[in-house]
Amino acid sequence: MKPNRFPLFVWLIALPIFSANIWLAARNLPERIATHFNAAGQPDAWMSRNTHIFSFVALGLGMSAFIIGLSYAIRWFSPAKLNVPNKAFWQKPANRPTALSFLFHHAFWLGTLSFAFLAATNYFIVMANRADAVALSTRGLQISSALFIAGTVTWCYFLVRFFLKVPTAPSKRKA
Repeated sequence: MKPNRFPLFVWLIALPIFSANIWLAARNLPERIATHFNAAGQPDAWMSRNTHIFSFVALGLGMSAFIIGLSYAIRWFSPAKLNVPNKAFWQKPANRPTALSFLFHHAFWLGTLSFAFLAATNYFIVMANRADAVALSTRGLQISSALFIAGTVTWCYFLVRFFLKVPTAPSKRKA
């Protein structure tokens, strides 16, 4: 089974878009900005604009790299550590490369989703700092968090669905 490299290409496109989005959105803010807010949306911590930009880009890259790196590193774990549906089938030496390849390439979707979530969070922080009275839109952040959770659940659904399917060998007809 040939691995689907489309998620990798989507991630490679999302990476510079994410970085540019963070930088472009925050570059016109004042030098000192509110970056942490309490439950009511009121600021309770500040940092410099450049530190905020660097932190968000580093957080996005780090979170995404952790997800993808962990999915890749699983190949060096003991086959018994691969806990998936149809475990006996996917742990067979002949099937393990397909399982590991799918897991690795599927991780790029979650990495891209993490970019989208952090870009949305950055957007709400930037909008809060552009307002006359600095306050975070807790409703917007709740919606983007709910979308991120829904996306993660969907990602898990497709992961489990893949491992529930057991590919069958093509039937050989006798003529």
